[in-house]
Amino acid sequence: MRKGSSLWVWFFISGFLPLLGPIAAAVSRRETEEALRICPTCKVAVRHYDALCMRCGTELSYPTEEELIEPDARYRVRARL
Repeated sequence: MRKGSSLWVWFFISGFLPLLGPIAAAVSRRETEEALRICPTCKVAVRHYDALCMRCGTELSYPTEEELIEPDARYRVRARL
């Protein structure tokens, strides 16, 4: 085997593998299954990891387990999921 004979193989592998990460992330993400919480100011359901309410701009602290609610149809529309 000659030195450098696998240049094209590694060229294609290095060009193809970086595309797999974003594709896998886009396919596997399920925001509709994320836990929600209610904004204390405007009473809109927001995702549990949001730092700001997108409706009223209230800064939100990290929620406790008691503040989390399971997503269902009535909250999905209001939270714009």
